[in-house]
Amino acid sequence: MGRLTGGDPSLLRRINSAVVLHALRATDCATLTEITRVTGLSRPTVEGVVEGLIEAGYVVEKAADESVVRRQGRPARRFRFRAEAGHLLGLDIGPHRVAALLSDLDGRVLGAVAKDVSETASADERLERLRTAVAELLRRAGVARESLRAVGVASPGIVEADGTVRLCAALPQWTGLRLGERLSRSFKCPVLVENDANAAAVAEHWKGAATES
Repeated sequence: MGRLTGGDPSLLRRINSAVVLHALRATDCATLTEITRVTGLSRPTVEGVVEGLIEAGYVVEKAADESVVRRQGRPARRFRFRAEAGHLLGLDIGPHRVAALLSDLDGRVLGAVAKDVSETASADERLERLRTAVAELLRRAGVARESLRAVGVASPGIVEADGTVRLCAALPQWTGLRLGERLSRSFKCPVLVENDANAAAVAEHWKGAATES
């Protein structure tokens, strides 16, 4: 990554927020001093980021144990990541099946629905099966679509950064499909489309065995 300049304040804030969230996700709760030590960020930066994350609803201050307060005085403020602050939706598209998986913000799976689909189905038919799976999943989980914070899509083929499938040998009718744009119409949160093999590697690194590598 190139050196960030004074013209990148919003990018720098997002990076710092991601660093702090990553640190909080790795523990039950942490003090500002602990977050500062783990992240390497300055104390004022951590304080500002944490306050912003509290306002956004992603972090909450943990109430102090009153018995400890009475014995030892008020301890340092502790904060925790609110995995319950929203939901993530994962979509998997294959030649014979489409699937939707719902999790909280910490990756804890809350439910999944899969639908069979013909290999010769048109792009519209395949997308409709996917939408049906999503609607069924959200209904079963009792989760409002508005609570979704991001949608990740795993698709076969060569996928451009904007979510367009440039080439797909497994699903010829998928070639040239503006998949990201089509799916974005159904959600109010960011929709990220990735090649299925790459998406599997990212998922494995985040929640699987590769997290220790």
